[in-house]
Amino acid sequence: MSRKNSPEIEAILFDLDGVLYIGNNAIAGAAKTVNTLQQSGYRIAGITNTTTQPRRIIADKLAGMEISIPASAIYTPAALANRVIGDKKAALFVRDSLQEEFEGIQQNPTRPDYIVMGDIGGEGYPPETLRTIFGMVMEGAQVLALHKNRFWQKPDGLHLDLGVFVAAIEYATGKDAVVLGKPATEFFHGICRELHVKPEHTLMIGDDIESDIGGARRAGLRTVLVQTGKHREAFVKQTGIRADIVIPSVADLTDALSLL
Repeated sequence: MSRKNSPEIEAILFDLDGVLYIGNNAIAGAAKTVNTLQQSGYRIAGITNTTTQPRRIIADKLAGMEISIPASAIYTPAALANRVIGDKKAALFVRDSLQEEFEGIQQNPTRPDYIVMGDIGGEGYPPETLRTIFGMVMEGAQVLALHKNRFWQKPDGLHLDLGVFVAAIEYATGKDAVVLGKPATEFFHGICRELHVKPEHTLMIGDDIESDIGGARRAGLRTVLVQTGKHREAFVKQTGIRADIVIPSVADLTDALSLL
């Protein structure tokens, strides 16, 4: 059903992993959809909680799939973390490949003001690392969580994500982390400001009902849920969160825009 009284969409934000690709494989129709919408005049951006790679690597990966979203139009929580840390000291728990996103930050692995928690590889945070972070928080450090996703989709299935380990620290210390990526409202609003567009004129495309859809809705954006990536119908129903539109995949987005 067409919503003719709804604000016109000017910008479209795409979650990346699970929406445009899974692992190293593009989702069928993703390149055509993105390129068609760019040619139609929409402002296009990639928005991701990925904390495994810097933006330039992500942009190269997209280019290899013939999806033309440059590094300057890819938004990650690392950039916001840099602004929060400022001239303070930080302990970084991120992959080596992400270190370049924190160039210029004063690092102090023992007495930091901030602790940045991101993906560290493997199966996540081992007990000794969690104990180290626990001790620093109890001494007064503030955790900056690059995101707080519960789980994520890999080619071999669902895996525990960063949020599990952030929640463990919060529970043990009784202190809340500052979540910088999706679903944080400021993350969405910051991107809208960068794109010079109001939230109500912005559309979020995601596969994560909580971080993508729930977060975007709270921030005032319109939403489309795709049934690829981490999408699981039973979990979607459990959350009670509803997207404006649900489509099988990003390949169906162009036609679905007429329903907004």
